[in-house]
Amino acid sequence: MSDVPSDLFQEILLRLPAESLLRFRAVCKSWRRTIDDPSFIKSHTTNQQSYSCTQLLIRDSIFCRLFSLSLDSLSIDTAAADHIHGQQQRTVDLTRIKNLVRSGVPFLRDLPTTSCHGLILIYHSNFFKTWVIWNPLTQEFIRLRDPDFGTGMPSLGVGIGYDYAGDDYKVVRIDEWYGGGKFVYRTLVYSLKSRSWKAIGDCPRDSILGRRAAGVYLNGALHWISENVIMALDLGTEEYQLVALPPQLGVGEPLDMYIDAFDGCLLFSCYYSSEPFWNKFGGEECLEGWIMKSHHHVCWIKLFSFGVRGSVASLRDLRPVAYLKSKGQVFLQNDTHFYCFDIHMNSSKKVTIHGLPDSFTCQNFYGSLVRLDNDSDTAEKRGLNRKKKMMKKRRSQTR
Repeated sequence: MSDVPSDLFQEILLRLPAESLLRFRAVCKSWRRTIDDPSFIKSHTTNQQSYSCTQLLIRDSIFCRLFSLSLDSLSIDTAAADHIHGQQQRTVDLTRIKNLVRSGVPFLRDLPTTSCHGLILIYHSNFFKTWVIWNPLTQEFIRLRDPDFGTGMPSLGVGIGYDYAGDDYKVVRIDEWYGGGKFVYRTLVYSLKSRSWKAIGDCPRDSILGRRAAGVYLNGALHWISENVIMALDLGTEEYQLVALPPQLGVGEPLDMYIDAFDGCLLFSCYYSSEPFWNKFGGEECLEGWIMKSHHHVCWIKLFSFGVRGSVASLRDLRPVAYLKSKGQVFLQNDTHFYCFDIHMNSSKKVTIHGLPDSFTCQNFYGSLVRLDNDSDTAEKRGLNRKKKMMKKRRSQTR
């Protein structure tokens, strides 16, 4: 590679996935220095965001297991799909993320809560509210110290995101407090740069849909859905903005609402039914999806509107987990299955996945090189690594 200009060589590396770059660190010292350079890591993380998320992180809700699933493998081509009972079906395999238990990361059964730039926030709901930030690719993690002014009450909202202005990763929690004869909902922010918590004020709404609802990170802000409004917390200014929901066009009353980030946009989906929520079957159903590029300029664009069709018996409990803009396909998930909705063809197909847990949750994820080992908080992790090396050395000596 000595004949390749250094600028071109670095540009090539910036286009490679983080998984490959971690392997290439072993090629030679110069490659390792380049890949480990903080400016390169920052440029690589920024560059990865220009591409659509390429995989899902799937968590087994019962056992301590994590899987990754390529979105390209989920994509259904009419010619390649299997036909079962006159309907198209695609069969794919899961990839197991190995050595989770051996990694030493505490409270693995609680992950994932939410993620940003390849960093996963793990939240353990004990009295002291243990928080862990983990990079599964580099196997580094830090345990966040609980604030002295925290409460023993469960957090109503959590999230992790990146502050572009301050070049800092921040963890946010919305806690319920009681004072002055009333409940207030205070926002606490942890700075990875300063390694400290601070209170920034009260949450503008007293309800967040979903217990311990995970904030959705997009373009420097965390988003939570509340009653009839989306709350956006700008991580730079640390101020809230309320975003109006799209106009209601579905039948009946909205029963389920979700938000997520896909392809640089915020996606809002809403399930409508002409029947009340306790009537599981019957009635007219509709699932709508809208996208918005930025909370600073609120402009909702309708992406899809689906009724019951094909292999889908009911739209209840379905939520979008991925959107492939180039192929016009939306992937949805309930507790047990994945489905592919083709926006252009107005059709749906069931996706069968070998090895899928009986009960699971999933989220968008892409690997990153973001480091967490530059502080004493990772002493626990380094101690585990030293212990592993000593055990490995002892085993080799006994052979």
